[in-house]
Amino acid sequence: MRCPRDFSELMGPESPGLSLFSENGIHSCSSCHGMLLSADAAESSLARENFEKMHEAFEDGGTEVTLDCPCCDTKMRVRTIVFSKLDGGFTEPMELDGCPSCSSFWFDAGELQKLAPPFETADDEPIREAKALAILIQMLLLMPYRIS
Repeated sequence: MRCPRDFSELMGPESPGLSLFSENGIHSCSSCHGMLLSADAAESSLARENFEKMHEAFEDGGTEVTLDCPCCDTKMRVRTIVFSKLDGGFTEPMELDGCPSCSSFWFDAGELQKLAPPFETADDEPIREAKALAILIQMLLLMPYRIS
């Protein structure tokens, strides 16, 4: 599977030492640090259900973008998503690319890093940063969200 941004080979859930990746169905780009989330690849039924629920917002809504879904080659669509925080506030809005055909989503590294600052040495430690972002995604899956 290839990154929709730079066409690098994606690091998949089966990569050694990335158990959070398989639980959440995550593929990561070690070049641009983006992450693909896929319901079909998720081992956790909670993650799979949440991705399928989010997918409904992309079936008929959003604006088509030039990204091809790495899972099925359909043109992805972009929507704005806001997550609820534990204190009752909301995260900053971020654009999320989703596939209207399958339950796959692309988070650019900068989008996730709005919620958690990147490692200063991300270029030297992409796997370590990817693991930290996988934990963030796992937390986000449990929070309510609003897609517009």
